[in-house]
Amino acid sequence: MTNSAESIDISKAIELYLKHYPGKNDAEFDSFFGPALASIARAKVRTILDRAMKVKVDWTGLSLVEGGEVVKSVMHDEHPELSAKALASIGHYYTYLMR
Repeated sequence: MTNSAESIDISKAIELYLKHYPGKNDAEFDSFFGPALASIARAKVRTILDRAMKVKVDWTGLSLVEGGEVVKSVMHDEHPELSAKALASIGHYYTYLMR
């Protein structure tokens, strides 16, 4: 991996960051990105996760799982570069915090 912020695979960053959520995965995350990029990658992930938590969901008639699907859809529209696995991780993160 090259040492530039542009080289960060944001999908991989999200997957690693949330791998053991609600537990932490800092050691693997930091090892993967290295000392030069780990804090930048973490900030990018936090920005996306913070946005996911601000998605307005009309809960009328929706289950928690369906609300998570709405969030995944919105995040896919806003970040088409995200992998299906990263979007699933975001959905799980959202539903965990909303339950």
